[in-house]
Amino acid sequence: MWQIGTGYFGCRDRRGRFSAERFRELARLEAVKMVEIKLSQGAKPGHGGILPAEKNTPEVAAICGVEPHVKVESPAAHTAFSNPIELMRFVERLRRLSEGKPVGFKLSVGREGEFLALCKAMVETGIRPDFITVDGGEGGRARRRWSTPTPSACRCARRWRWW
Repeated sequence: MWQIGTGYFGCRDRRGRFSAERFRELARLEAVKMVEIKLSQGAKPGHGGILPAEKNTPEVAAICGVEPHVKVESPAAHTAFSNPIELMRFVERLRRLSEGKPVGFKLSVGREGEFLALCKAMVETGIRPDFITVDGGEGGRARRRWSTPTPSACRCARRWRWW
């Protein structure tokens, strides 16, 4: 599974934005079986990630598409989409660019309304991910504060019957 976060490592342009050309090139590799868009980091939503300079070796830099030996920050939010409808269009775009490989997303459900907004976007656009991974909050120090346990998210999804 190829996980794509806000840093678009492996499929980014020089400015750190999503590159359709780079994504297409790598997504078509046999080793890539499916694509997962990471919407949140579970224990730290609203914060980006950092690749420290000392861990950014030439090998890592080549894979990620960044300059080696420099600190690389991932933004807190995606730049390829900014709302649930745009996310559904991005899912469809990745599916097309990868020649039909399964595309889904991973999220930590912090507020029921955010999950419902995703469900409504699926209904409105007619675009559905091939899978959704719900981070149930079983890890990290802030888990009780930020994540909804997986059973709660499943009850929410069943109630709306979006599939």
